Amino acid sequence: MQQTLVVYTSETGFTQRFALSVAQALHCEVIDVQFLTASDLKNRTLIIYGGHLVGNKVLGLKSFFRQFKSMLPDMVIVFGSGVVRRDNVNCQQIKQYQLMHDCPVTNFYYVQGYPKLSQMNFLRRLRAIRALKHWGSESYPAVQEAIQPLVADVTSLLNGPFTHGAVQI
Repeated sequence: MQQTLVVYTSETGFTQRFALSVAQALHCEVIDVQFLTASDLKNRTLIIYGGHLVGNKVLGLKSFFRQFKSMLPDMVIVFGSGVVRRDNVNCQQIKQYQLMHDCPVTNFYYVQGYPKLSQMNFLRRLRAIRALKHWGSESYPAVQEAIQPLVADVTSLLNGPFTHGAVQI
């Protein structure tokens, strides 16, 4: 899938894990947004952007659009990663928020997972533990299970008709 590129931002490796799994499942390239250049975006049909979800914001998405908007293809799919239970995340509301803030997203997905606490510094670990206690769930899907709706829709999109406006959780 040469026409697809997965771009992500990750401070702790949490979102990176999902981005790498999406790229592997789709057999496409993946790049950290810090190293992204305009030439990386040439001849792309689809960009998949991933960042940590905080409230209704996907971290780094606004600056990504600001910097590369003129070079992006019409199809930009975004995923937000987090520890919050899926039923507490309103994907439609997040997609609307992104649209209102000049980030035209084709589709939005939420991927829930469990962070690797041992890879975090002390302050991030404390925040993550507090978030897990307050917003987390009893069990977390495996990474492959969490990304499955996104991968299935991207595969359908690139191989045939796609339902625009469908928001998966």
